[in-house]
Amino acid sequence: MAEREYRKLQGMELEFVSGRLEENPAGRSIGYTVTFDMSLDFTHFVQMANLYIPGYLSSPVNAIRPELDGLAYHYDINYLSDAAGNIGDNAALFDLFIHPDFYMDEWSSGGGLEQRYSKPQFEVINGKLRINARMDYRLADEARQIEISDLPVIPFQWALNLLKGDEVQPSDVAPETIVVLMYCHEDLVEVEGRQMFKGMRYIKGPQLRFGDILPGQILTA
Repeated sequence: MAEREYRKLQGMELEFVSGRLEENPAGRSIGYTVTFDMSLDFTHFVQMANLYIPGYLSSPVNAIRPELDGLAYHYDINYLSDAAGNIGDNAALFDLFIHPDFYMDEWSSGGGLEQRYSKPQFEVINGKLRINARMDYRLADEARQIEISDLPVIPFQWALNLLKGDEVQPSDVAPETIVVLMYCHEDLVEVEGRQMFKGMRYIKGPQLRFGDILPGQILTA
């Protein structure tokens, strides 16, 4: 399987709005809620998409999938289908993937630390896509309540996975990822022992406290 190509898209940004960390003893979990504004320069998006997939928005067999690590998990791809050729701005593009049914809300299985994304809520405000997201953590070992010190370093991604479909056999060949456009730089840097894209926003889970998550706690790789 070929390695994915990630590219920074000019005008694609992720801006922190607010957040909060809360404990749920009954559910043996700790969870955070965060709100971010995700911006996209539509002209640059179209230019970059066409560079990798000529006529990307005009073909109904092409597809798109948002990658929102730390915010939500979109579990399927969305074909451009009836929207192909009719996407002329951010709102029309965002409409392809903002329905909550596209997102997972189940606990992960296996491992010592389990996590659960909630279904996000989206709102388009002044051309930006605002996401209200939640993530919960618990220990697989039911004998102990999770503590803040158990939380990991948590990166926040805002990227669009562009997939090219097969026009000759559209029903037989699944769309293939060609490029992933994101707000971060392509270069990788090491943060707390893990690799992140340069410019990626993240928080150090063990350094949080219950209550509001402050802007100064949102760090940049």
